[in-house]
Amino acid sequence: MALISVSNLTKVFPSPDGPITAISNLTFEVNAGDVVGLMGPNGAGKSTTMRLLAGYLQATSGTATLNGHPLATHAVQAKQNLGYLPEVPPQEDDLTPHQLLHFHAQAHGLKNIPHAISATAKLTRCHSYLHRRMGGLSKGMKQRVHLACALIHNPPVLLLDEPTDGLDPNQKHELRLMLKKLAQPSATSPGKAILVSTHLLEEAESLLTRVLILHRGQVLLDTTPEELAKQGRGDISLAFRVLTTNRAGE
Repeated sequence: MALISVSNLTKVFPSPDGPITAISNLTFEVNAGDVVGLMGPNGAGKSTTMRLLAGYLQATSGTATLNGHPLATHAVQAKQNLGYLPEVPPQEDDLTPHQLLHFHAQAHGLKNIPHAISATAKLTRCHSYLHRRMGGLSKGMKQRVHLACALIHNPPVLLLDEPTDGLDPNQKHELRLMLKKLAQPSATSPGKAILVSTHLLEEAESLLTRVLILHRGQVLLDTTPEELAKQGRGDISLAFRVLTTNRAGE
């Protein structure tokens, strides 16, 4: 059974100029071990899809299930199986990472909260600054903390909206390695289904197992990073226009 299952998902927003269809009949699945990327230009529907699956928005029609639980009818059970990192996480500058992680662990009803905080902080490598204020951390450090909050209850499904945004190259590399490891089944874990929204082509090559190209709220292409790279070879051209000023008047 797919951990993420989406069937004919549609979202229409009302507006003074008439309804706007942000998502139209999306259908796809993500299994344990998969890291699937939503790619496409701004306005393609990537973040809207994430918000629908996270339960922040209600679909106009269609269905979405997380680990077998339909969002429309069993939202609480579905969200218990979900870890979500939004594109713009909340700003909690006066809190410490430890306080944030404790809150999320408590909200999920975890029994051994100190162990969960310690293990998740080490996994995401934010353990060295657990007691510093969030307002004093760099963007990369904050991103690690917010990812830890999404992982604190060890969910089988992860939704990550632009997870490497603002990270330096080394941080991006480390995060991608961690996500690939999290997705893979092991002796102690059945693996996770990870859905990533990104606009970076390098993400497809170094992280994703499958790519969904969105355009105007629809899946334009469902392919692998390897096939995407093959189709892109030879199709890129560069044009240069050079303007010079000759001070000698020649």
